[in-house]
Amino acid sequence: MTKFKNNGARLRLLPVFLLAALVGACQEDIPDPVAVAEAALSAKPRPAKIFTVSDQVGLLSRRFTGRVEAVQTVDLSFQVAGKLIEMPVRESQEISKGELVAKLDPTDYERAVREAKLQLQQAKLDLGRLETLRARSVISEKSYDDQKNAYDLAIEALAAAEQNLEYTQIHAPFDGIVTRRLIDSFTTVNVGTAVVRVQDVSEVQIDINVPESMFAKVSEDLIASLNVEFPSLPGKMFPVTYREHSTEVDPVTQTYRVTLAMPRDPEVRIYPGMTAAVVVQVKPEGFDLENSFLVPVGAVAVDGSRNAYVWRFDDASGAVTKTPVQVGVVTGDYLPVTQGISKGDQIISAGVAYLSEGQIVRPLR
Repeated sequence: MTKFKNNGARLRLLPVFLLAALVGACQEDIPDPVAVAEAALSAKPRPAKIFTVSDQVGLLSRRFTGRVEAVQTVDLSFQVAGKLIEMPVRESQEISKGELVAKLDPTDYERAVREAKLQLQQAKLDLGRLETLRARSVISEKSYDDQKNAYDLAIEALAAAEQNLEYTQIHAPFDGIVTRRLIDSFTTVNVGTAVVRVQDVSEVQIDINVPESMFAKVSEDLIASLNVEFPSLPGKMFPVTYREHSTEVDPVTQTYRVTLAMPRDPEVRIYPGMTAAVVVQVKPEGFDLENSFLVPVGAVAVDGSRNAYVWRFDDASGAVTKTPVQVGVVTGDYLPVTQGISKGDQIISAGVAYLSEGQIVRPLR
C-alpha cells in the first residue's frame, strides 16, 4: 500500500516538471523586447535635416517697389512754323531711328530755296564782272569787296533756306515708341510746338527709392545680386544692373533715387509706367562671398582634436560621409566655411553628433 502511494505522488509531480520544462523552452524562444527595439532602431534610417550649400544663403534681402522708366522721353517739335500735312505714326507704334514722324507743308520753304539760288547766281555773275573791272583798275577795291560780301551772304542765305526746308520734316532721333500724338493733322503749328512724344526703350530702366540709412551703409561691393519681378509676369525674376543714382535726397521721403537696367526682350511686353519689385541681396559686412559659404551653425561639429567637420550626404546611397572643413567667425545663425565644401553639396544641418561614418539617413527637406 505504501509503495502505491509513493508512485501516485510521483505521478502527480510529473506534470509539474513537464510544465516547467515547457515554459523554460518557450522562454528561450521568445526574443528580448528591448533588444528587438534597439535592433529595429539601428536598422531603420535615421531622419536627418538636409541643407544644400549655396552662395545665396545668409544674404540680407531687401525688397523695393519701383517703376519702369524710359531711357529718355522727348517731345518732338518743328523748328519752323507751318501747316502739319502728314503724321504717319500712331500711338504705341515702334519706330526706327531716322523714320519720318511728321511733315509740314513745304511750299513756302521750297520757294525760298529757289529765290536764294537765283540771288546766289546773280551775286556770282556780278562778282565775276567786278573781278574783270578790278583787274583793269576801273573800280575801287571797296566796290569789289562789297560785292564779294554780297556773294558770301547769298551762299549763307541759300544754306539757311535749304535748312529751313529740311526742318519741315521731323525724323525719329532714336529707336523708340510713339507714346502720344500731341496735335492733329492739318493744324498750323508754331516753332517749338510739340507734336509727338517719343520714348527711348532700347533698354528697360527701373527707378527705386532707397532710404538714406541703407544708401549710406551699403556699398557696391556688398551687393550680391539685383533682381526684378513684374506683376504682369509673376514668378519670373530678371537680373538687373546698376546705372546711376541721384545725389540729392528727396525732401519729403528722405530717399535717394537709384536707376537699374536690364536688356529689352522683344518677347516680353514691359513698358514705361509699369510697376516692379526689385529684390536686393546684400552680403553681411566683412563676409567674403567669393571664397566661402554660409552654413547653419548646427551643421558643423568639432571632434576630440578640435577639428571642425560636416556630414556630407550622398543622395544616391543615402549614406553620410565625415568631411573636414575650415570655418570662420559665426555670423548670426550661420557659420562661414572657407574650405571643404562646394556649391551644391548636401550636408546634415542638425543632430550631427549622433551620426557615424556610412550611416544611412532619411532626408527631411
